[in-house]
Amino acid sequence: MEEFFYVENDLLPPALLRRLSSSSPGGRRQLQGLLPDYTSPPTELALEATPEAYRSDEIIDQNRDMAAASNCTATTATERCHIPFPATAMYDSKIGVVLYGGGLIDPRGYSVIAERLASRYGFHTVIPIFANDLAFSFGVCDSMRLDMAKAEFPQVEKWVLAGHSFGGVSAIVDSWSRYNSGDVALGGVALMAADIQQTLDCGAIDFSNSTLPMASITGALDGVLNMTRFSSNQQFLSPDTQFVDVFGGNHGDFGSYDYSERRTILGQNDGTSLISPEIQWDLSVAAIANVATRMGVEMPKKIIPAMEECDCPTLGNGTDGGSADTSAAAFRVNVGPSTMNPIFMTVLMLAWLFQQNYY
Repeated sequence: MEEFFYVENDLLPPALLRRLSSSSPGGRRQLQGLLPDYTSPPTELALEATPEAYRSDEIIDQNRDMAAASNCTATTATERCHIPFPATAMYDSKIGVVLYGGGLIDPRGYSVIAERLASRYGFHTVIPIFANDLAFSFGVCDSMRLDMAKAEFPQVEKWVLAGHSFGGVSAIVDSWSRYNSGDVALGGVALMAADIQQTLDCGAIDFSNSTLPMASITGALDGVLNMTRFSSNQQFLSPDTQFVDVFGGNHGDFGSYDYSERRTILGQNDGTSLISPEIQWDLSVAAIANVATRMGVEMPKKIIPAMEECDCPTLGNGTDGGSADTSAAAFRVNVGPSTMNPIFMTVLMLAWLFQQNYY
């Protein structure tokens, strides 16, 4: 009987996986279609969350071709083979996330999570683009995608390597490589519907004696993940691992992609989610952020622009005909008997709270 290997817990022959992993450049992934050219396309919501420069299939295909030809390079911005999501400008951030997508899933299918990491938490984020949409290749024990991310966001001090399903395999393999090489940029790991496997031709991967912050996130109704193996492989996780089981969540809703043909083409029979994808995305993003809080680097701070000097209108009480100092440093309200009322004082208090960044 032919041996099978795990890709998102689907049973696929190793020969097919190796053919997919070593395809020559020039091939095009089909949005849906048949093996070996199959991939699950992103939803409209995912495309909206994708930076405009990466929304077209042509750009993604160009990056797939570069990856297939091993032409991805950290030195040239357009050849890093990933989709960058800079933290929102209001954040001063030294934290980044490399988000590895699942097997045979268009990388844009994870743009929703990446965008939330960047805009809500201030984490600089990249989604690597791989040839044939397979994050892990046999015998490749470091994809070097962390180096591409470092070049994109050199201000980042610590990185979380996060991956969904087969992307979790690459996240773990890359993390193991960087952990053993002493790369101080490795800050933590987050696995979504994935586990640490020992059959990857990359040695015995075991973080049980480390203090690396980790998160293991699953969906309670996941019909794809091999839960027997998952439970057995928990022994290889760091003792500093947070376990999150999303009640009502499934396997596919860690991303935002068209799942419709995975059952017939790949034989996947995922559970039916009882919650909205938004809830599963938010809980997943929060778990990744929890890893970041344990990495020993300051969490992103909101930047409050300094008030500039301006020719502001007089804020006197109108009785002395004088004018107030209108510089930003002296910006104030003259409070007299006519302004000492509860509504006015409430407005003042809210304005002060906003200025102090309590909102």
